[in-house]
Amino acid sequence: MTTATENNNTQTQTNNTPTETETPTPTENLQELFADTNVTMKSGRMVADAELIAKGKFVKIRIAANKQYMGADNEIKTNVNYFNALVSSNLQEAFAVAEALKKGDWVYIKGEDNTQSFDTPEGYKQMASTTFAYKVVLKREKQTAVKDVKNQGENEQDSTDKAVTPTGNTPAPQ
Repeated sequence: MTTATENNNTQTQTNNTPTETETPTPTENLQELFADTNVTMKSGRMVADAELIAKGKFVKIRIAANKQYMGADNEIKTNVNYFNALVSSNLQEAFAVAEALKKGDWVYIKGEDNTQSFDTPEGYKQMASTTFAYKVVLKREKQTAVKDVKNQGENEQDSTDKAVTPTGNTPAPQ
C-alpha cells in the first residue's frame, strides 16, 4: 500500500527527469562542453621580446612571475617561475597584441596548458609545458595609470577653464 507522500515523491522524481522531447538549453550545452577544459591564467613580465616562429604562424613569448612566501626563518623568500606561451596567428586580436610585446612588458595571458615529454641529448627524459594563449593583454603600471588619470583630469580642467570662441580665439578674461 502506498501513501500520499510516497506518491508525491514518485511524481516529483518522474517530473525531474527530462523526456526525449526536451532539449537542454544552450548554456547547459556550453557548461557540459567546457566542464573539463584546461584553462590557465598567468601574469608576469616579458623575459625577452616576442618572437615570430613557424614562418609567422605563431608568436612565442616567455614570461617571469615572482612568488613570495614566508620561509622557516620568518624571512620573505621569492621564487621566480618562468612560463612559455604560444599565440596562433588564427587568433588575430591576441596575435597582434603578442607580436608587439617587448622585454619588461607586464602581460596577462589566458589559455590552455600543454605538456610534452622529450629525450635530451644526454639520454634523460624531460617534460616541458607551454600555454597556448587565446587571450593576451598588455597591462599598464598602476603608478602610470594613476598619473595618466590625474593628468587627464588636469587637461580636462584646463580645457573647461579656457573657452574657445567660434573664431578660434580665447576670449579675454572678465
